[in-house]
Amino acid sequence: LLLAPKSKETWATLTAVLAVIAAVISAWPSLRVLEIQEDATRPCPTPYFDLISRYALLQLRVKNIGAGVAYDVRLNWDKHPQNEEGEEVTALDTISVLMPQDSVSILVGRSNELVKKYPEMRFEGTVEFRDVAGKKRTQRFRCSADEHRRRLVHDQELPKTLYELQKVPEELEKIRKAIESFREGG
Repeated sequence: LLLAPKSKETWATLTAVLAVIAAVISAWPSLRVLEIQEDATRPCPTPYFDLISRYALLQLRVKNIGAGVAYDVRLNWDKHPQNEEGEEVTALDTISVLMPQDSVSILVGRSNELVKKYPEMRFEGTVEFRDVAGKKRTQRFRCSADEHRRRLVHDQELPKTLYELQKVPEELEKIRKAIESFREGG
C-alpha cells in the first residue's frame, strides 16, 4: 500500500484520516475535564451520625456535601438504625429537596445510652437522588457511630458551656423571686 507511488487524493485522504485521529486523541482530555467539572457540581447527599451539634445527643443527619441541588433523596438502608426505644429511625428516608451544604437531622437519642445499648452502630445502604438535570443517581453509604465509642466527642468546651448557659434564665428567675420574697417579708 505505501510502497507504490500515490496520487494526490490518496495523500489528502491519509492526511485527513490522521487529522481526525489527532482531533479525537486531543478531545479525550477535554472530555475528562468535563467529567471532572460535572462531578464537582454534582449533589452528594450523605447520611452520618452527628454527636457534636447537640450536647449529649445523637442525631442522624443527612447533608448534601456536593455542589448541586439533590432532589427526591431516598435512603435505602440494609438495616435501619434504631433509637433508644428500639424503634427504627425512618424520618429521613425521604427528603424532597436538599440544597448544597444544607442538612436535615432527626434525634436518635442520648448518645451515652445508645452507645451502651447497641454494641454495634454501623449501618449501610444506598442513597438515591436526582440531580438538577433530572438524572437519577445511586451511591452506597456507610453510617457509623462506632468510631466515637472510645474518643472524645467534644474536643472543645463550647457545647457544654452553651448547654449550661440555657439554665441561666431559670436561675435568674429564682433570684428575682427570692428578692421579691425578701422585700415583701422584710
